[in-house]
Amino acid sequence: MITLLVIQGALEDIGGGIRAGQWRMVAAQSRHLVLAGLQVSGLRNGGEPYWQEQGGALDQITCAPESLRTEGLRLVHEANGLVSDPSAAEPWLARLEEWVTSVQEGLGLGENLPELRSPSGMFGGLKLVRQWTETVDRLGLPPLLPGDWTQPV
Repeated sequence: MITLLVIQGALEDIGGGIRAGQWRMVAAQSRHLVLAGLQVSGLRNGGEPYWQEQGGALDQITCAPESLRTEGLRLVHEANGLVSDPSAAEPWLARLEEWVTSVQEGLGLGENLPELRSPSGMFGGLKLVRQWTETVDRLGLPPLLPGDWTQPV
């Protein structure tokens, strides 16, 4: 769930922030993404689940593989430098995406996780269903999905 919701969402926000020139947001989301990626990577090595909203007195990245930790923290540091050198953003983003791929591959799932927030993912499908709902309602047809599934969160 961390990978699907937090990491995918942060990566999408970072891409949008780069396009909009919102460098401080890019830096903040990069930190959020990397910490979540390291936390989920450490679960295979004895790390404990950690939910930031609940706090906790543990280092959620201690059990993450050293190579991921080193590169992830380097990416966070470099994200802060994008404000003074925006021309480095695209190559940096490509490296961040590679890092996210490494995190996902390290989960041992054997296949890529589905995308949720992108237009090609599940959220895009829900948007399409919402748009069709008006037509279905006008024609008096049964709903495509239960109403609870299509309500904003």
